[in-house]
Amino acid sequence: MATTDTPRAASVRCGESLRLLQALQRARDGHGGVVELHGDPGSGKTRLLTQLTAAARHQGVRVLDGRCYPAERDAFCVFTRALGDLVTSQRLARLSPAHAELVRAGLCARRNRTDPPPQPLPLSQAVHALLADAADGGLLLVLDDFHWADPKSLEFADHLVRWPLRAPLLIVIAHRPRQAGPALLSTLAYGAEQGRVTRVGLGPISPEQAARLLNVRPDTGWLRSAYPESQGNILNLLVLGESAPLRPSLTADLVTGRLAPLTAELELPNPVERLLAESAAVLGDRFTREELAHVSELPYDEVCAAVTGLVRLDILRPLPHSATQFVFRHPVLRELVRERTDHCRRRGAHRRALTVLNRRAAPAAERAVHIELSAHTFTPEDLETLARAGKEAALSAPEDAVRWLLLALRGLASDDGPPGRLLGLIPPLARALQALRTTGHLDDNEALRHLLTQDAGIPPDQAHHAAIRVCVLVECLHGRFAEADALLRSELTRAGSAADADLRARLTIFRGIVSSLCNDGELASLASAALRLARSGGREATLAGALSLHALAELTAGRTARSVTAYDAAVRQLDKLPNAEMRPHPEYLALLGWCALLLGRPQEAESRYTRGIAVSTGRSPDILLPALLSGLAEAQLRQGRLNSARRFAADAADLAGHLGADRLRAYAMAQEALCVTYAEPPGSSRASARTEEALRALHHWNDTWHSLAVLTVAESLLLQGSQERCLGLLLDLGAPDLGTLSPPLRPRAYELLALASVSSGTRAALWAERAHRVMKVCPLPHTRAYALLARGHVLTQQNEPAAAITAYRKAERLFDGAQLRLQSLRAAVGTARTASSGARPEEAEGLWTAARELADHWHVPLFAQLPPGSPQEGPDLAPLTRRELEVARLVGAGRRTREVAETLRVSPRTIEVHLSRIYRKLEIGSRAELARLMAVRISTDARTQAS
Repeated sequence: MATTDTPRAASVRCGESLRLLQALQRARDGHGGVVELHGDPGSGKTRLLTQLTAAARHQGVRVLDGRCYPAERDAFCVFTRALGDLVTSQRLARLSPAHAELVRAGLCARRNRTDPPPQPLPLSQAVHALLADAADGGLLLVLDDFHWADPKSLEFADHLVRWPLRAPLLIVIAHRPRQAGPALLSTLAYGAEQGRVTRVGLGPISPEQAARLLNVRPDTGWLRSAYPESQGNILNLLVLGESAPLRPSLTADLVTGRLAPLTAELELPNPVERLLAESAAVLGDRFTREELAHVSELPYDEVCAAVTGLVRLDILRPLPHSATQFVFRHPVLRELVRERTDHCRRRGAHRRALTVLNRRAAPAAERAVHIELSAHTFTPEDLETLARAGKEAALSAPEDAVRWLLLALRGLASDDGPPGRLLGLIPPLARALQALRTTGHLDDNEALRHLLTQDAGIPPDQAHHAAIRVCVLVECLHGRFAEADALLRSELTRAGSAADADLRARLTIFRGIVSSLCNDGELASLASAALRLARSGGREATLAGALSLHALAELTAGRTARSVTAYDAAVRQLDKLPNAEMRPHPEYLALLGWCALLLGRPQEAESRYTRGIAVSTGRSPDILLPALLSGLAEAQLRQGRLNSARRFAADAADLAGHLGADRLRAYAMAQEALCVTYAEPPGSSRASARTEEALRALHHWNDTWHSLAVLTVAESLLLQGSQERCLGLLLDLGAPDLGTLSPPLRPRAYELLALASVSSGTRAALWAERAHRVMKVCPLPHTRAYALLARGHVLTQQNEPAAAITAYRKAERLFDGAQLRLQSLRAAVGTARTASSGARPEEAEGLWTAARELADHWHVPLFAQLPPGSPQEGPDLAPLTRRELEVARLVGAGRRTREVAETLRVSPRTIEVHLSRIYRKLEIGSRAELARLMAVRISTDARTQAS
């Protein structure tokens, strides 16, 4: 916190101080004169006068000090006070009788006198004689705040200026130009023009002087913003510096200390003027007479008169270049007026001011101030304004933004509105919290800490770490994993080795979660460190999170047995904790749910995700809600519960969109597309459209969510007959190793690659072998089932139907045991298809019937309409001409219009004409549907030739 003292405050006025000292020296040399010292309140006049009088006394010069007060209106008050010590019997005896009588009549106390004061001109002649007698050794007469002088004193000063004393006397007249009357300004201007008055004006100090005043570096961050706000005024800078680098807070020490002169000024207005000043303080930075009338509820004529009085007192000033708008002399003065206003009266004034600002269409941030200060409960319009203001002020005024956004979140949550608009406020809240984090203001603001934590189930002293959690999750959801990790590293450094083990464990768990999302290779070491810290001093919830992370790390490293042990321990630990303790940590439940999915336990995963959603949807939804919904959708999708999985995936995509979490949104859209693909009959245009939307949402990312989205979309494409596009997507994941996928997921990807390769006529054995190899490293029932499924595809291609059927049936049993019903159904369809190809024709019809019954039971229309003996009949292409058939086959192979045109040596326009005719004859509506139908025809032709 910056501090200062009077010598330093005076030192920034070196030039002005030097001119005053030079004038004093000339007076000592016998060349007396008058100095006009003028400047705004707080510009440093009194400090310079203090320095001047101290120098005069040090040099043996007698100092006479007179100060004007607005409440004193008796004639010659200031001169009576300043020159009273000179009026002694000895000195009066040396004057002429006439002058002595005038001095006694004019400068002695007049409280009980009823006779009129002497005229200024004769009195000034008498005072000249008195001062000449007293100025032998040098004399300094200081008249401060002379703008408050009574009319007789002003006339007297005029005579002193016009007829200067030829003696070692220096008269200093200090005043505020805005409050000085025309008579004083005219007198001093005339004296300056005649060379009898030296003018010393105190304008704004420079930024360099401000830095010296506050004893900080000129490039200090908060000073760069405080200097323009202070307008270069010394008092304002000192008040701002008193509470730097925070915003000024008018504490009792400030009000009774540096701001005491301003507090005294605010006693000058009459009751009407004081009420109007309070209304103006509520209104804000600028206001008109009409607006003041509305807020103060005073008649317009009274408002006009009161505004004139406040301008005369220099409390209000006309806005430059405006004839109708006014402002306070300085924001510090406005804040002081606001703080002195009665709380209840101020609350009503804020609500009336809000009406004025709504009518003016003022910025949201201006209106948010009045909303916050006018009520405890807010209207829907108030909440929308608070939310908009918080978003706009996230970086420029982070403290205000955090407060407004939290108020909006609480108010909107109580209205039971859609969670999307609530989660949409989280990213700007994170930006504001990040900005506050650099200043440490969150740790110092008790009200803000309470507001941040009151709905989170944690004590206010944990507010900083709750803010860090929000910031880290937002960075991850936006794909800025490096920034999230850097933030966590910084917090660990800030905490230091002396911090409690629970805090360091929680931060390390978060680092592990970030590592699992971005695949940076540090997951194993972070999981071990988190578990060690959690066991040495962590809370029970923290230990559960560390065990979950450890299970994921072991599974990623291929240590399946250790992973299962850690997973079971995490389950036991979490199951004994109530939801209230898990409310601050739903990420631990999401982590455990993901482990269950990778272990091939979708029912257990569903339980974890369901509990996570329950603890995340309290008074306001947690930022992790879309990720939990997506995990629940995945668990239900794998169990064949397509309708509910589709709803949860759609909700996750919607919420992720509000959060700006594009990667998670793309994954959820892919899940929804796969649900629609399974839930629609073959050739569904709806399934094709959903898949195309999911494809458009994908970008060139490199993280876990992107890999899952690609894997999911690839499955949809393969089921729709787009083998080439499926292959292209999966190969982009880093084939043949597929290093971006966790080991438990790779067999699924290799199975899809094998099936797509079989259908496209390419060699599939490589992918089946890869699936088998990964299964050996990660031996789980579902990884073995995927490897068997891939082997069945290859054996079918190699015309070994009996072995293929055996592989398919083993895979079906393993999938069924893991409750992976869709994959179990796919294995059953593979068995029926292989049997119908000629291996066991006597069993084919029964196998197809069983497969259809399973599809009907699990509501999977994609497989529910398969006819016996032919899983997917090829489209009837008879209506197509020879050239249209050529075009259809090329498009079905994934060729673009220009490529087809080049192959057939025609124009792209001709190809478009052929395509429109093909769509009409086959009764389809898109290129994607044509590609699927042609893939089915090619597959059917291949099976026919093989049989």
